[in-house]
Amino acid sequence: MHRDVVTTPGDEGVELFDDFVEAVLDMMRAARRTGGAAHATKGDGISVPQLVVLGAIDSAGDRGVSAVADRAGLAQPTVTRALAALERRGMVLRTPHARDGRSTSLALTAAGHAVLKDKRREVVGRFAELWDTLEDDQREHAVILVRRLSAVADELT
Repeated sequence: MHRDVVTTPGDEGVELFDDFVEAVLDMMRAARRTGGAAHATKGDGISVPQLVVLGAIDSAGDRGVSAVADRAGLAQPTVTRALAALERRGMVLRTPHARDGRSTSLALTAAGHAVLKDKRREVVGRFAELWDTLEDDQREHAVILVRRLSAVADELT
């Protein structure tokens, strides 16, 4: 790998650092791929953005589309497309906002709650499998590292 970092071939850990950089870039590429609207989660045809929107509606839907977009960390057009698809599938219900007639309240239907619950269980289960492979001292480092990588990824995008 070519990089403009001050190291020499004799530096200890250079190869490990190169592997680290590649692993982080692989993770970022995977995150970008799974963020695509066409990419469906396994088995049910729900895209990752739709799943994120379901979760955001669960916590911010009564405040409208803008609040859901903010909570989801997605652009409003992405949320609007996801909402249309989720509404067609009977997972989301839109109603006029009780206090602001210009706004819409969003709520999950029973089907939306069921999909969100199942997918959360699946995701947490996969993370639990990984967590169980870590030694106790690695777990704390993993949390710190993932948070730092997330912050760097936010700065780069």
